[in-house]
Amino acid sequence: MNSDHPLSIEEAIPPPGIRSRVGPTSLLAAKYPGAIGAWVAEMSYGVARPIHDALKREMGAETLGYNDPVSIGLARESVVRWMKNGYDWSVPENSIGFVSDVVTGYGAVLHHFLPAGSEVIVPTPAYAPLLTVPSLFGHRVVQVPSRTGDTGHHMDLEGIERALERGARLVVLCNPNNPTGRVFTAEELGRLARLVDRHGARVFSDEVHAPLTLAPVPHIPYATISAAAASHTITATSASKGWNISGLKCAQLIFSAPEDAEHWQQVADFFVRSVSRLGVAALCAAYDHPESHAWLASVRARLVRNNALVADTVARHLPDVRHFPAEATYLAWLDWRGLGPDEPAAFFRDRVGLAMSDGSEFAAPGHLRLNFALPEDLLRTALSALVRGADILRSGRQHGKAVTHHA
Repeated sequence: MNSDHPLSIEEAIPPPGIRSRVGPTSLLAAKYPGAIGAWVAEMSYGVARPIHDALKREMGAETLGYNDPVSIGLARESVVRWMKNGYDWSVPENSIGFVSDVVTGYGAVLHHFLPAGSEVIVPTPAYAPLLTVPSLFGHRVVQVPSRTGDTGHHMDLEGIERALERGARLVVLCNPNNPTGRVFTAEELGRLARLVDRHGARVFSDEVHAPLTLAPVPHIPYATISAAAASHTITATSASKGWNISGLKCAQLIFSAPEDAEHWQQVADFFVRSVSRLGVAALCAAYDHPESHAWLASVRARLVRNNALVADTVARHLPDVRHFPAEATYLAWLDWRGLGPDEPAAFFRDRVGLAMSDGSEFAAPGHLRLNFALPEDLLRTALSALVRGADILRSGRQHGKAVTHHA
């Protein structure tokens, strides 16, 4: 392929098990040779042309040094425009801080905005770093399992309130949710805001998947729910997931309380040093260029079709598996406890060549997270492997044998 032209969203990653000898490949494809990569949260759809062009301009100008105030200022303006146009959220420029990625931003909030040793509430299932990072900063995690009903996964607000009553100081909100794909409603967010406000706590709102809504339910920034929510929220966001540029390391913290924005200035210079100059250029190209917006719309349309294909496969061929179609993201959350492999990800990887993320990483053993941001042909192959694995498990149960993965 001519290097002047980025991959379109129709072009596949290297075939499973094939490692490129002439160029880089993605983590999604490279970690498990011989297996279809459907585990880590990155897409197989290349990047939008304006992002590709912006990176070429930086390379051509040989501006690979530190970030400069002009570039950071332009990026702030881009974030302001995107939030206003996308979510009708008026974000002041001076409320935006830059960090390398959302996890780094989470660590910064834990270290600089919470009392030492205070407890952190994490509704589960949860993206693994949301569970593991607090202990690095001396905070204990209180897991509050979500409730699952006929309409999907919901926060256990009563469980969150009990943890707040015991003194927890931060609630971690992941919306849209990774791994379940839920988009929380205004009613749910409002109830959470009232609880947190009543107990004088804070919310860290990870909204990195916001551009990837698939259902008619819109993404609502938590901080916009009410004045009370704005006063206790620090929002983490980035173009990384929507435009497939996680490796470029440029994320933002939005401090909707003026006193938090002022406090951030004490440490802002330390964190902006870790932000990639290329990531800043890519952010502006993603948020500002109409062709990048069209690329995102095309990706979302593909993900809607893929989401439906996953749901249809589960409905037709996997009656033992519980699944609610994602409302956002490109992640299918599958409950395999009805078929019961102890380590489902290892079983599917070793027995049928399909690499997914194990639910134990998200504090939900017996589940699997499937990344469906794949070319359609590869996704169909992956889903065939999923069905084949289920058949093996059912056969083992019929013969009274526990089916395990090969060591």
